[in-house]
Amino acid sequence: MRQIVRGLSLVATMATLASCGGTATVAQSPADQATRFPNPATGPPTVRAQWRSCAVDAPMDPEPPQVALTLPRLDGSFPATAAIHCQLDHRRRADGGLDLVLTEGRATDLTLLITALRRPDTSTGPEACTLEGPWVPNLLLIDGRGRWIRPGIPVDGCGKPLPDVVTTVRGLRLTTVSERVVREIESAGAARSGCSQDHRDVVASDTGYPDSSVRPGRGAVPFRSSDPVRLCGYRVSADKSGPADPVGDFAYGRTLSPQQRTSVERALTTLPPAADCVGSAHRFAVLANPNGVGGAVYIELDHCRRVLVSPLYGTPTLAQADRAFLGLVEDLDGSARSTPR
Repeated sequence: MRQIVRGLSLVATMATLASCGGTATVAQSPADQATRFPNPATGPPTVRAQWRSCAVDAPMDPEPPQVALTLPRLDGSFPATAAIHCQLDHRRRADGGLDLVLTEGRATDLTLLITALRRPDTSTGPEACTLEGPWVPNLLLIDGRGRWIRPGIPVDGCGKPLPDVVTTVRGLRLTTVSERVVREIESAGAARSGCSQDHRDVVASDTGYPDSSVRPGRGAVPFRSSDPVRLCGYRVSADKSGPADPVGDFAYGRTLSPQQRTSVERALTTLPPAADCVGSAHRFAVLANPNGVGGAVYIELDHCRRVLVSPLYGTPTLAQADRAFLGLVEDLDGSARSTPR
């Protein structure tokens, strides 16, 4: 790994929210691709009791909106008076942090929507079906008594929503009913520092298997002298720890000043080869160029206290940290510092 991977939870969430605009294709015609998708259920849509909110009735988890692709298609049995569209979006806060927000929007002009939802499925589609998952609206219909249904979404020959259905849903004139923060994607501290919100423990993952190319060796400087170096520190919570690939949450970070960088690099070159040790750290840090240029250094701040020097080219080496070096790469403000055991 050559650079800090920015925002692993952020990247994962953005992939979930992405629309069907990918370019990867498979050597299957729409007709062949359609055989992978079950036929929609028959009969009228299931009518549920009083609508409460997107957060309660349609949170996208554990039942994602993709289920609508196989639900019964809309017929004339449900007297819809409003549509609810539940959407997950990223929202940047005033302090720089980023939240995942669930927004509930309501529309009452349903003429075009009802027409689109009653279209039949088609066996036609693009010349080749793309591999990415389709965007499926988290769409609900409500009647005058507050009852609600999730209507089935008509699909094309690739088993994806018909384009005119997607266009109609995206064109709804929605009035925002509520907004709810689902979780934080990026903290204000991570945003200010430029560090990713989370990061895998590269020392543990790259040394945790028998065929690892990492070898014990003295510390070395893998950065180009003309490039800045950023320090990012992470803590591993109990639910993200594991023997193979633990993940840490952002704790602190900043770009090193010239004086700090000189001290860190001088101490790094004095480190001896690492001693034998197993297990993973609860805290670790990463030194790398903010733009991903050059190599990187991954440091265990507790437990084995090994230092993995990963050059841009060549074999990664594993050195042993001492108290002096760890003191330089702990939180420079002192808020996360602890005395090495």
